[in-house]
Amino acid sequence: ESANGMPLLTLKFAIKQKNIGELGLSYMGGVYNTFQNNGIMLDEKRRCDVFAVDYNTKIEKTNTFITAEWAWINVQVPDNYTQQYGNKQLGGFIDIVQTILKRKIAGWNNASINIACRLEYVDWNVGKFTSTGGHISEDIWSIVPAISFRPTTQTVLRLNYRHQQQQDILGNPPANTGGFSFGVSTYF
Repeated sequence: ESANGMPLLTLKFAIKQKNIGELGLSYMGGVYNTFQNNGIMLDEKRRCDVFAVDYNTKIEKTNTFITAEWAWINVQVPDNYTQQYGNKQLGGFIDIVQTILKRKIAGWNNASINIACRLEYVDWNVGKFTSTGGHISEDIWSIVPAISFRPTTQTVLRLNYRHQQQQDILGNPPANTGGFSFGVSTYF
């Protein structure tokens, strides 16, 4: 449920060519803030607009899956907020999944074992400081190699290792982190 009772508008246009893949263009936007309560105006209506481009394909010869998305976000932030609250953001990812084994495994006829690599980047606050003209940093990138098991096309068990570098708003030397995660995803 929307906090202000107003729906957001979403649009998507995609074209697909069997040998090349699918390219999509998306938009989502509208008023995001609670601007009134019981008829009393609390604030002006403030917008959030998200534009995205996505692409996915399968290279049949090698059985490689590629999925990518990039998004641009504009948020109408109140003028009296500090620049810590970014009004422009951008980011995206590319995920490459390579099947290394596909056969009957433990009773599942078309099970597969895959290796993957995901690259991610987000800039939470695009722009320059108005007071100094210096670059606003606040970004994060990561590289995530993985191995996964798909007993069926609708279920995946995936072990990831994430190496991540995150920089604060002032551009201090980035914090490096790493760690393992395990996920299960299924559709039914």
